[in-house]
Amino acid sequence: MQQQVASEVQHHQLKKKNQETQMCRKIKLSITDHNNLKLTTTVDNDDGDVCDKIDGEDLFIPPLNFSMVDNGIFRSGFPEPSNFSFLQTLGLRSIIYLCPEPYPEANMEFLKSNGIKLYHFGIEGHKEPFVNIPDDTIREALKVLLDVRNHPVIIHCKRGKHRTGCLVGCYRKLQKWCLSSVFDEYQRFAAAKARVSDQRFVELFDISSMKHLPIPFSYLKR
Repeated sequence: MQQQVASEVQHHQLKKKNQETQMCRKIKLSITDHNNLKLTTTVDNDDGDVCDKIDGEDLFIPPLNFSMVDNGIFRSGFPEPSNFSFLQTLGLRSIIYLCPEPYPEANMEFLKSNGIKLYHFGIEGHKEPFVNIPDDTIREALKVLLDVRNHPVIIHCKRGKHRTGCLVGCYRKLQKWCLSSVFDEYQRFAAAKARVSDQRFVELFDISSMKHLPIPFSYLKR
């Protein structure tokens, strides 16, 4: 009887492991403006574990909430050392970092060894109703983002939701997106953590003083 129970437990564990392995899948990302670069990455499974190999093949691990914003512009949560090999495939020139804390030493070493410039715009991550998004800081970050000499660039804060979402939202206004589309994008990344104050900030953000800046957006090239 005990042998039968042990056999069933072993079978269950093996079945669970196979199911978890199947949850690791490849994601292909094509960047047409940067030498037709194609990336193969993994996603996290429900238990938070990351599969770094499938059939013996090394796979890249993107940062939390990673996504492409436009040609040469990306967004994500805070990159961990396990994400460095993935970031290398992007050929980054710059990182826009929106948290007030100093950049970790391991991340600084990664930037130095890959010739990546860090633009640090410290914005406090308070929760509602104490959210205070500095208008002037967002404007300075937008100037860096608009400068094609800084591309490819990735924007990130801690989770890639609120501060990153505000900057990308203001960027979308410069692209002449309607507010409903801007808010829809913000909510997809913020999910249940979406903040009315963030969306209000984006809605009231005045882009008139920035219209003179060059706009190297992909939609203008169509």
